Amino acid sequence: MIPNGVTPADDHMAADIWGWSLGYWRDTKHWEKIPGLVLLREGGHRRGRVFSKEQLLAAHTEEERAKKLNVLPAYDLPAVPAADDPDRVADPDDLLDLEESLDALPAERRVTLSTWKTYRYGDKTRLPEPDVVLGGKKADGQAVVETELWYRRTILEWDANRPVRGGAKGRGRPAGSKDRAPRTGTKQGAERRQTVRRLLAENNHLTAKALAEAIEVHPVHAERLLREARLEKVGQMLDSNPDLLVDEVQETLGLGVRAHAQKLLHEARTSTTA
Repeated sequence: MIPNGVTPADDHMAADIWGWSLGYWRDTKHWEKIPGLVLLREGGHRRGRVFSKEQLLAAHTEEERAKKLNVLPAYDLPAVPAADDPDRVADPDDLLDLEESLDALPAERRVTLSTWKTYRYGDKTRLPEPDVVLGGKKADGQAVVETELWYRRTILEWDANRPVRGGAKGRGRPAGSKDRAPRTGTKQGAERRQTVRRLLAENNHLTAKALAEAIEVHPVHAERLLREARLEKVGQMLDSNPDLLVDEVQETLGLGVRAHAQKLLHEARTSTTA
């Protein structure tokens, strides 16, 4: 769990802070040499390590100071709330991974872990898109494991709209509702998507890299947000022009690859007719 107020950072971000390659950061296991550094999520096969970005920045700053003065670092890292503290009250803005999200549900609403995992990309029952995504691409020739995180409130709000097993239907959207634009489960997510819409309107050649720097998210997450905004834009264009052509989509969105425009138009049309 990533407690509210802590910014999650993966191995890639940590390596960037030190100015090292991802491989060097992993090989040296430098995190083990920093007293007080909290490992918020253990790494492993297909499982990304997660640290507190605030702690990493403080540790690196202290190491740089100590290096200039030729003294040993005196680490004084920001405190991180203990996830297993029995007196700690669960915060709606805690970030949870897939397994922790299941544990956040009331006991009577939980399914098996294997079933829960099928909900991630399910057709009939599908979890909301993650609020934060770390990693997911190669860096320095090495694979960066993708870590998906959800706010506790996102999962609980989603679950509140699920039907009760053997009971009445939930309070979900009416049948036939169009999903042209993604649902936003948090205020932060809604504000971020609004910012992406504005940036795309100002610059139709907006790239995921530029977007990631502008809104301070991982490039993989920026790509998803940018694609959502483009798909929404195409949907709006279809509303005013049902005979919309691929060339018009490509020109309006500044897409260099025609196939990308064609796919967006197809998905928008499919959403419209669904």
